[in-house]
Amino acid sequence: MSIPQRIAAIPAYITSHNKDSFNDVAPGHKFLGYFRNWQGSDGDAFAPYKGKARLIGQMPPGPQKRAANDQLKSEFDAVLNEVCALPATSTAQVSALRARQQALIQHHGSNGYRVSTTSTAPFATGLGNEHPIENGFAFLTPYGLPYLAGSGVKGILRRSMQELMDDGEVGFTSGAINALFGPEEINQPEDAKRGALDFWDVFPSPAGDKLVVEIMTPHYSKYYQGQESPHDSGAPVPVSFLAVPAKSKFDFHVVCHTGRLPQDWASQWRTLLDDAFRHAFEWVGFGAKTSVGYGAMAAIGAKKDAVTNAATSSAQAATSSRLESWPTARLKFNKNNNTLTAEANGKSASAYAPHSEALLKSLPADVQNKIRQNQCFQKFAVQVEGAELRAIAP
Repeated sequence: MSIPQRIAAIPAYITSHNKDSFNDVAPGHKFLGYFRNWQGSDGDAFAPYKGKARLIGQMPPGPQKRAANDQLKSEFDAVLNEVCALPATSTAQVSALRARQQALIQHHGSNGYRVSTTSTAPFATGLGNEHPIENGFAFLTPYGLPYLAGSGVKGILRRSMQELMDDGEVGFTSGAINALFGPEEINQPEDAKRGALDFWDVFPSPAGDKLVVEIMTPHYSKYYQGQESPHDSGAPVPVSFLAVPAKSKFDFHVVCHTGRLPQDWASQWRTLLDDAFRHAFEWVGFGAKTSVGYGAMAAIGAKKDAVTNAATSSAQAATSSRLESWPTARLKFNKNNNTLTAEANGKSASAYAPHSEALLKSLPADVQNKIRQNQCFQKFAVQVEGAELRAIAP
């Protein structure tokens, strides 16, 4: 009697086929390219995810068979667990991708939008992708890292805004939604146009630097397959799938092309996004299996004041609610791109030309000159909005 052994479809030019040789491989590469499946000594493929776990050969009941079954279960559980851990190179790539996005969003100034949160439930995406275990997962090629496509974020945010519109929330109208996301129904070719918002891919930072294995147990599989009516005497088969664990960090980035918006809505898009993200985090969820609680995110503060129809008063109310004061900020100037940056308490905000020039000219001449010579100054009182430097005073 023998226990099926794990093997991987590894090209012949990779000389080392043992488990240790994959310690530094990204989880997506292990799962998609070099997934370890099962092969018995008699050459029959072993299918651990379809309720067919069995020993090779016959074994009489008793302690020996129980021990063999325990070993079989251990091998069975280890298949997906091998995929979960993010090696040091993968965690470094995740950090680099997230840092790159944070730097790029600042380049967009007041047209950039960023919100950070922490998942309160496991997050799964791409379960419908083809895979031998019948439950796939979305990994970004060529990094092999878990991600949520920007198109998925766009779909969830549109649904969130539509629910807020159905609830009668002020500012959420079909016209505003179509302007931000593009029309959902196109009756004439001239109706086809893109929305004002760009949604970036999301790269979660998994808690504990690893994925987790989740289990679902469909109780009415034969009913779903149209073979019989639903009843409580069925034998559910546990189905395994990968997920990003709860308490993982998520950053969402959006860029608004305000020139594509009607003037009345150009000052409202940020407030609408605030409410839409808040609603999505608490009530909608991201990724797969949201109807059973997956993909929920931590709430992000109290609800903003309602958006008014008057563009001027709305802009003033929204701006004042988002302005922050940093009483002891540090200023520095980048001559290569004429960018003035304020830093305080680990945060930064920038002003780009020509706004940075206007801010510099508001300072005394000697201070202007020293800042332009790449000298940094401490203890400036500044006002910032998101990642944009709005005002400074010595």
